[in-house]
Amino acid sequence: MDKIERKLLNLIQGTFPIHPEPYRILGESIGVSEEEVLAKVQHLYALGVIRRLGGVFDSRRLGYFSTLCTAKVAEDKISLVAGLLTKIPGVTHNYLRNHAYNIWFTLIARSREQAENTLKGIREAAGIEVFSLPAIKVFKIRVDFDMSQEKWLEKETEGDIEEDIEEDVNIEEKVQAGRFGVNPQLGRTPERGWQDEDRPLIRVLQKDLPHERAPFAALARQIDWPEERVIARTEALVNSAVIRRFGAVLRHQKAGFLANAMGVWQVEEGKVLQAGEKMACFREVSHCYQRPTLPDWPYNLFTMIHGRTSEDCQKIMEKIAGETGVTRYAMLFSQAELKKSSMEYFAEEE
Repeated sequence: MDKIERKLLNLIQGTFPIHPEPYRILGESIGVSEEEVLAKVQHLYALGVIRRLGGVFDSRRLGYFSTLCTAKVAEDKISLVAGLLTKIPGVTHNYLRNHAYNIWFTLIARSREQAENTLKGIREAAGIEVFSLPAIKVFKIRVDFDMSQEKWLEKETEGDIEEDIEEDVNIEEKVQAGRFGVNPQLGRTPERGWQDEDRPLIRVLQKDLPHERAPFAALARQIDWPEERVIARTEALVNSAVIRRFGAVLRHQKAGFLANAMGVWQVEEGKVLQAGEKMACFREVSHCYQRPTLPDWPYNLFTMIHGRTSEDCQKIMEKIAGETGVTRYAMLFSQAELKKSSMEYFAEEE
């Protein structure tokens, strides 16, 4: 990648212009022509650096439920389970990690009941136990990769996680009842922020933006709306945080960050808030959550750690442990990415 492409990536990760001529706007901001910007974006797609360009939605605001799930799967069943999960649209990400709990996947469904029914079906079809660990508290989600400086830049928000695990803050009834000692308000559903008439627009915005000079005009033709309405409602969805981020989703590995680890921490209940806030301050930490524990899984803080090598990730974990005083932890490295996709909201209505 050249310098212009790096500058461009820094811009479009989170601030792609919602405008009739977005590539002209981008070109003016970095001092090149509209044609060159469009060509550079196409080249970044070809390199595999850009995975998707479009809207990243807040599942809760759309009325969906999501959770992180895990299972202990025998080696001879991994292919069976992976194939089963690949066929489920609501399973957006699935990783094989180096732990007894070796399968980790996210599940998004129209309701908690639907999610539980899906998990029940997985348990019965695969003959395994599957555990759901919905987020209790989110300390940080989202990181943008600074291509010019080759480092991670933090952007704290209770929003986007598509880069690694596409999941939102949801909370079990037992959490709301106070079993884990958290404020019940943490799990409340946010205001809706969208209209029923927006459903056709949401269905196209969650996909890859048309590779054209005037992409919003192309979307308008797809759903038979005026371009002005498409732009106005897209801006409204962004402003109301229904769309958490409108921009490019990158492939970390193509950007040079080849290693990532799910760092999990065993933290005393009364120290979770303080530890989570400190962990979220590390630029190498893209996601930080509090989650429920299991009888043989004592870890209640989850962090996603990124580095160029596994050794980098190990050093980051050691530094976090030193600064937080949390010394009981484990690192789960990805052995295989079994599925990575974006959720398609309201797809059943098409």
